[in-house]
Amino acid sequence: MVVPVLAAHTVTPLDLADVRRGVHARLRAVVQAQPDAIALTDGDNAWTFADVAARACAIAAQVRGLPYPHRPVTVLADHQPAGAVAALGVLLSGRPLLVLDPLVPAPRLRGYVERLGARVCLADTPANLEVATRILPADSAPIVPPTAVADVAPAGPPAWDPAPDPAAVAALGFTSGSTGQPKVVALSGRHLVGDAWAGSTVGDCVRPDDVMAHTLPFAFAAGMNALMTGLLSGATTALYDTRTRGIAGLAAWIAASRVSVVHASPAILRAFVGTAPDPARLATLRSFTLGGEAAHGRDVVAARQVLPATCTVFHRFGSTETGLVAQLLLHADDAVPDGPLPVGEPIGVTRVRLVDEDGEPVPDGEPGTVEVTRSYLATGYWGDVDATTAAFADGDDDLRVYRSRDLGRFEDGGRLRLLGRRDHSVKIRGYLVEPGEVDAALFALPDVREAVTVGRPRPDDGVLELVSYLVPAVQQLSQAAVRAQLREVLPSHMVPPTIVLLDALPRTERGKIDRSALPEPPRRAAGSAGQEFSAWERLVAQVFMKALSIEDIGLDDDFFELGGDSLAAEALITQMVDGVGVDAGDATTALLVQAPTVREFAARLTRKAQGNDVLVPLQPTGRQQPLFLVAGGGGLGVAFLWLSRLLGADQPMWALQGHGIERRALPDHSVEAIARRNVAALRRVQPKGPYLLAGHSFGGVVAFEMAHQLRRSGSEVNGLILLDCYPPDPALLPPEPPPADLAARVKEPLGLALTGLRRASSADLYWHFYRLSGWMQRRYRGRPWRGDALVVVAEDEEDRELRSRWERHLTGSWELVSVPGDHLSMMRDPYVTRLAEVVATTLQRWRDEKAARDAVIHRDWTRTPSS
Repeated sequence: MVVPVLAAHTVTPLDLADVRRGVHARLRAVVQAQPDAIALTDGDNAWTFADVAARACAIAAQVRGLPYPHRPVTVLADHQPAGAVAALGVLLSGRPLLVLDPLVPAPRLRGYVERLGARVCLADTPANLEVATRILPADSAPIVPPTAVADVAPAGPPAWDPAPDPAAVAALGFTSGSTGQPKVVALSGRHLVGDAWAGSTVGDCVRPDDVMAHTLPFAFAAGMNALMTGLLSGATTALYDTRTRGIAGLAAWIAASRVSVVHASPAILRAFVGTAPDPARLATLRSFTLGGEAAHGRDVVAARQVLPATCTVFHRFGSTETGLVAQLLLHADDAVPDGPLPVGEPIGVTRVRLVDEDGEPVPDGEPGTVEVTRSYLATGYWGDVDATTAAFADGDDDLRVYRSRDLGRFEDGGRLRLLGRRDHSVKIRGYLVEPGEVDAALFALPDVREAVTVGRPRPDDGVLELVSYLVPAVQQLSQAAVRAQLREVLPSHMVPPTIVLLDALPRTERGKIDRSALPEPPRRAAGSAGQEFSAWERLVAQVFMKALSIEDIGLDDDFFELGGDSLAAEALITQMVDGVGVDAGDATTALLVQAPTVREFAARLTRKAQGNDVLVPLQPTGRQQPLFLVAGGGGLGVAFLWLSRLLGADQPMWALQGHGIERRALPDHSVEAIARRNVAALRRVQPKGPYLLAGHSFGGVVAFEMAHQLRRSGSEVNGLILLDCYPPDPALLPPEPPPADLAARVKEPLGLALTGLRRASSADLYWHFYRLSGWMQRRYRGRPWRGDALVVVAEDEEDRELRSRWERHLTGSWELVSVPGDHLSMMRDPYVTRLAEVVATTLQRWRDEKAARDAVIHRDWTRTPSS
């Protein structure tokens, strides 16, 4: 890595006079004041302001000589000095600039080019040159090759003249397009310098002697603004592309480059803090600027754990049309507000007022649409007179007015707080709801990493309802629990009935949340409207709603499709037994799996439950060979429900759970005894083999023993699936915590022996069964199993290496696979999707291999002997 020697930065700070003169005049003044100071570096290259000016002016001269003089010029550039200089050269040429992002798919880039009618592209690398040939129309002018950008090094001083008109369109930027087709915003040279002035001198964020880390692509409006801020303020701009270089190396790069200022999005900050950077590597930072989307108080609290005590956090608000509008400064000793951060006070000569739908000012303290007035705003939308007229207007004294779609409210002290966008507001049960308020409540939950809430019409009746998409911060996240927590802080109409868990929120190429790419939520029934409930059904429905933390439920709404999981199922059964008084032997999670709607569950509870207490029918029918899954110690068969649903209606599946866990009974006290009971139960469903067995945790050890017992009885076992379980060898188990005292050592075995007879609370009962399973597993030593097997381990378990050591116990053909999640969350949404893929692939392979073996046997038996 090249660490440049920084020359003295002697340029005077930006001022309003510079804004009026434009980019050309300001850059010339900076270069004349400090030609040998480093302007751009990426760790491999370091160019002085004199280098940058010479190259940019040479490129400007080339561009002015190209065909199609009145059309925009595109730049397809990586996040490196050559790309920055190419963009600057187009600005100096006087032709409108559009920067394209190389990481955006070529068809989308072609759409941008076609909308603008562009016929010229500057590319900074051979790879980008190849992409440029594919996105420009066939009648385009010759594309400027990479040598015109990276290797231009003319002798002598820069050829500055002629200077473009500072009031003319200098750059074009597409809006984020997160809610529809993006618009093309036209920006003058004065706008670019004005935004740099606000972002440096007025905001006191970037000074001439700073090294500014630039992490945002040039194609983003915020990325271009940051580039102009660095170059026009006279600071050193250090380029680091987090998308190609990764977040993990950012801290070391900050230290090596002696960075003092960072510009990043809140999403980059969260990922950066998540890498646990060494605070010593961040000692040079004096400010950290956040922009592009809403930041939350907890983002700053987390960042302060690694940032220097003297580092100031800037939270900024702006748009492509306005540039920087307002900022909030949080010094190291300032209290951090809870929830979404306000965006602070208007900056510089910016005037902000809040207006209603008619354009009239709203009363103090009331929410309204954000309207921005300033001398340097966007000139309008390129080629769209109607959209320009609707959003922009001329004000007094050569000022320009822009009415945004953002909603805001002024708080005490004059700080602006954003409340969302008018585009996103929805009517729920007659109430106007801003989904951003729901997002704020979700962000306050420690188990939620990111969230976005939208209004979606129900497919059956078109009624709008809220849907929240969450990225969990923990491996296990109960949707019902999330709704319950929201009810404590939000009115009922603002609690989303549907919650969808995602690994990551979809984003546009500009880093904004892409609402149009959010997946369709699971189908929900229409609720109780127009349905007649009996008194008993109404009571059962109330219990369903309480367990699920929802406001409404229909007779035929599916408990599990409404977000119910094993925790919510346990809560429902507990309430039915303890609150309603239903016999514990009747209300079970097994019954809930069989009858997951209010109508079915209520009807089944009017008569005694049938069947064996250890057998739970998850998917009783289907054309494939049945799969029997054994639950872990203290676990319920219902925990396999989502796996069974993902494997499809053609795969019969039955779960086996502990005897006595749901109906009062003396439990089995050895692995062998549990296996015998399970074998007897599964023979009622499938009297003859071959069998397919699986087990999770302690259930895997039981399934292992069941395979041995079935084979000894003469039955064939086609396959054994072991889900995140220790091998059947006490020596491979983690150390057991010792009893607290002598009394506990005496009492615990007796308590475990009576587990199942004592009707403790659900949580205590499951814990007793879990402890009993641990006691049994330490007394079981399994013999090697020779047969097809699959071992699945959870990636996020610290002792996954121990759970992988099955080589001495599986002597047939077996495979080891890792899946996302931890010991429990691997069985739950969203991680269970990957587990289902692994299991389905393995089952299909075993079916294919068995068919091949059967074909060979059939051929051998039917072959006619030769004479």
